[in-house]
Amino acid sequence: MCTNFQIKAKDGSLIIGRSMEFGTDLKSKFYVHRRGDTYDATELESKGLETMKMKPWSAHYGYVGLTSFHIPATVDGMNEAGLSVGALWLPGTTYQKVTNPHEALPAPLLPDFVLANCATIEDVINLLPNFQFWLPDILAKNLPLHFPITDAKGNSIVVEFQNGELKIHQNPVGVCTNAPWFPWHIANLGNYTNLTGNDTTSTIIEQLTVEQTGHGTGLAGLPGNSTPPSRFVRIAFLRQCANQPKDANGAMNLATHLLNSVDIAKGTIKENKTEDYTQWSVIKDLTHSIFAVRTYDSMMFRAIDLKKIDFAKIKTHTFAIPNISDVKFLMTENIEETA
Repeated sequence: MCTNFQIKAKDGSLIIGRSMEFGTDLKSKFYVHRRGDTYDATELESKGLETMKMKPWSAHYGYVGLTSFHIPATVDGMNEAGLSVGALWLPGTTYQKVTNPHEALPAPLLPDFVLANCATIEDVINLLPNFQFWLPDILAKNLPLHFPITDAKGNSIVVEFQNGELKIHQNPVGVCTNAPWFPWHIANLGNYTNLTGNDTTSTIIEQLTVEQTGHGTGLAGLPGNSTPPSRFVRIAFLRQCANQPKDANGAMNLATHLLNSVDIAKGTIKENKTEDYTQWSVIKDLTHSIFAVRTYDSMMFRAIDLKKIDFAKIKTHTFAIPNISDVKFLMTENIEETA
């Protein structure tokens, strides 16, 4: 259960918003990977993730992201070139069969592999077909993933693995959620072409003029539940109807409001004893290299400025998302009186 979308401001700034929903605490941490470092699979193997003697790679680009379950693998991140990658849940995923072990990579490492080696969507499209992304069957059933990828120019794709084949879909709407397969979501938008941000103020039925009961009639019928198809449609049309922000700050503000529209509170989605909820949300400014995170326990964002990181020198490491309060108290004696 996740939602990913992009917003382009009038000045060309490109912002990505993404929410992460899961029923088990992911124990996510910030992850910083140094440019030039070779990816080390030793820790993955110690946690039971088979790597089939994975061919190591060195990072051409430094990157920042979030991990899960104390594993040094990025579930959402961006690199210093302004490329964004996320890992989202997609039941039904069937990864590739390995025919050449030297070209085989564990599927959950696709975000790290792409962030380390690519600057543009063109780079990604040229790179991925040369490798095979797999998982042992027992893990594949528990980690079905697809991957929305966007570069700093706004080019966007969704990478999926269907029937053991790599599928790279162009993403003309810049939105991605979960099941069904991405092309289904694009086709499903055709069921909602009546939606608009403009009110339908009245209509005539026989001899009766019926007036609107309140503002918002143009979006009557916008799905409001938390299923992946509903979240896809909701984000696509709310973003389309919203005023285009003039700059990055405005786009980040709009991204926050859109993320609020898909935020899942604890207890509203239950399956047996498991409760899906929004564990964290991310806003990425691909133009100005900002990576910001908020958690379920605090709606305030914690941001990292990638421009202030020396990726040639910094040590590859993880660190905890700091706890901060939602509320900042004002000291009234320091507030000037205004007319």
